[in-house]
This record gives sequence, C-alpha cells and structure tokens, in this order.
Amino acid sequence: MVKLIDEGKVKPDNYSNGGVVEELEESFAKQLDKESAVFMPTGTLANHIAVRELAKERRRIIVQEQSHLYNDSGDCCQTLSNLNLIPLGKDSANFTIEGVEQAIAKTQSGRVETIVGAIMIESPVRRKNDVMFGIDQIEAIASYAKKNNIKMHMDGARLFVEAAHTGVKPDRYGKYFDTIYTSMYKCFNAPSGAILAGSKEFTEKLFYIRRMFGAGLPASWQYAAIALHYANYFEQEYQTSWNNAQLFFEEVTKDERFKLEKYENGTHMVRFNINHPNLSGFVTKLKEHQISLLNPDNRGVRLKINPTINKEDPEALASIFIKCLNQTN
Repeated sequence: MVKLIDEGKVKPDNYSNGGVVEELEESFAKQLDKESAVFMPTGTLANHIAVRELAKERRRIIVQEQSHLYNDSGDCCQTLSNLNLIPLGKDSANFTIEGVEQAIAKTQSGRVETIVGAIMIESPVRRKNDVMFGIDQIEAIASYAKKNNIKMHMDGARLFVEAAHTGVKPDRYGKYFDTIYTSMYKCFNAPSGAILAGSKEFTEKLFYIRRMFGAGLPASWQYAAIALHYANYFEQEYQTSWNNAQLFFEEVTKDERFKLEKYENGTHMVRFNINHPNLSGFVTKLKEHQISLLNPDNRGVRLKINPTINKEDPEALASIFIKCLNQTN
C-alpha cells in the first residue's frame, strides 16, 4: 500500500465515491461486460441489493439450496427486504432448467398468483467445495429467464478462479446476467470489498441504497487500491499457482499414503485422502512451516490452491508434507 501511495496511484474517494474507487468500478465493469459498477463493502450486501433491486415487487427469488445467500446471510433478504427465496437443487451445486420451470409453474398456480422476479446463480459454490454450476446450464436458464421477463443475478465471488479453470472469460458471464457481484478479497487481496456490476440504469441509484443500508463508508480507497493493483496480475499468478500445484500433486503422491481426489467440475479445491491415524497432528505439524490447511476429517484434508503456493518450490513443498507426516505420532 505504501508503495502504491508513493507512486501516486492512490486517489482518495469521498464516501466510497470517486478517486481510486471509481477507477476500480470502471475496471471491473469492463471486465464483466457491464456498463457500470458500484463498490460494496461486502458480498452479502452486494447479493442482497442485487436481487432486491432486480425483483422490485415480484418478490420471489430462485436460488440454489446450497447458495451463500440462502444459508449464510442471516435471512437478510427475507428480514430486511420482504423477499421470498425459493431454494432449488437440494444438496447440489446447481439446479436444472426443468426445476426452474416447475417452480415457476407452481408459483403461478396458487390461489393467489405470485411471480418470480429474479434467479440467482452462485458459481463456484463455496458450500460444495467450490465446484462450478456449469456454463451450459447457465446459458439455458438465462435464455428461459429472458423469454419470461425474469432477471438474472450472479454471485460470482470466485468467478475469476472459475474463469482460469474453464478458459471462459468473465465478460462472457456478463452476457447471461443482468447483474454480477465479484469479491475483491477472494482473489485480489483487499481486506474487504465487492463489486456489483450492471447497466447504468441499474447502478444509478445504488449509491443511495448502499448508504441506506449503512454501507456508505467514509473512505474505501485502501480496499480499492489494493484490489485494483492485484487485478492486473491475478490471471497470470493463478495460472502459475495451478501449474505448480500439479507438480506438487505429482511429487507428493509418490508417497502412497497420499491419494489425490479432484472434485467433478471443480476449481481450486482438491482433497488428499491420507493414510494416517492422526491427521489433526499432521495439520498442526504443517503450521510449523507456515502452511495452513482446512480442518481435516477422519479420511483426509482439503486443499485450496491459491498464489501463495508460488512461494515454495513444488518438490520442496511435497518434501515438507511427507516429512511432517513422518514426524506425526
């Protein structure tokens, strides 16, 4: 941050308007193929405002049963905006066009007709080990939604990770969704922050709505400056990290106690099934080498690959894993 300030690359904002915040908004609007974008302090607020403003008086919103908005946002949509979330695809990363059609038919057949105002799709899906919804299904659902005057919103918190795995650039998703949120700290190292992108008409009044929810931060330049800086490097750094991860997988699985498992339609999350009785001890031992893993279960551990893996040679990293397993009682 000090280096960016010294180089004159940080222009202050005023209550999250103007300055480097505006530069960040313009950069991500372009990357997501949208006319405009607005900075939000959190992804929870970005998703909430998006479906609220897209739906208006058509208060039913279709979401994944495993989505962040449905499970991990404190019922904000229901409590604060009187929206009715309809979960589809139980215990799955996605849902089908047939499921959408059935849900909409059911809403229209009640004694009092109700209308679905928006469909939200999260991809990759955090609760399902960051697996992808699937671009083909997104395309089919978006086509159906357009024909039926239903708005589309994407929770793309980790969209730039997905794009690196599929080769589908983020701007293509912009063609299917009226609005897209993406996180500034999941990929771009900001302490917090999110971008909500859409048409100029959609974003025009969001400054006031953001403030209504208590989210017009007096200064957001520190978040925006870091995210804007790392946005220029993420694609290259992540590709390098994934290439290094493949070399690491190859080396560490030479020890037959490590078995690699990749998730179907997965992204940066993988799993090692490890033949050892004390996996908690193994994870603790790795921390002595500044390597942090998610909590293990009784069969193994999950690894989330990100550019921090580039700090260590893949062969050396594999050696550390094997050494720590040997040293675990």
